[in-house]
Amino acid sequence: MALRRPPLLAPFAAALAFAAALALAACGAPENTAAGDAAQAACEGDGVAVNEAWARSARAGQPTSAAYMSLCSAGGDALVSAAFSGADATELHVTVISEDGTASMSQTPQIVLPAGETVALKPGGAHIMMIGLNEALAPGDATTVTLEFEKAGAVEVALEVREAMDSGRH
Repeated sequence: MALRRPPLLAPFAAALAFAAALALAACGAPENTAAGDAAQAACEGDGVAVNEAWARSARAGQPTSAAYMSLCSAGGDALVSAAFSGADATELHVTVISEDGTASMSQTPQIVLPAGETVALKPGGAHIMMIGLNEALAPGDATTVTLEFEKAGAVEVALEVREAMDSGRH
């Protein structure tokens, strides 16, 4: 009978999963910056406040990009879909951490916006995935994405295209 040794990376994977869970949990907390304070103040109005919206650059022939932003709804809402005319498909994604600490993307039917809280769509967390790009997205370009909310309806959002290396992971 062979003895089974626990994997050497198991403690590391557990610690990584815990750290990632904490980081993802922080996504819903208001930011402690001037921009975060402005987003929180804008959250007090009707509809959905959108701040700091940007898209990751993509070279010609690169099949995907992602969009990130801060969202807030004073009364609570849910982002249920997004549309980007420069791609074959646009999906809402979240990052999921498995029991072994492996991070992977997963499509989600909605991103909930709790009343009065800022939700960050950011690299390594929830984001809008643009799949099958029809053209390059160069740093400095501007484009738009249409967000569909359960209560607020359609909202067109301007995106600043930023250098992929500046954006971290998607």
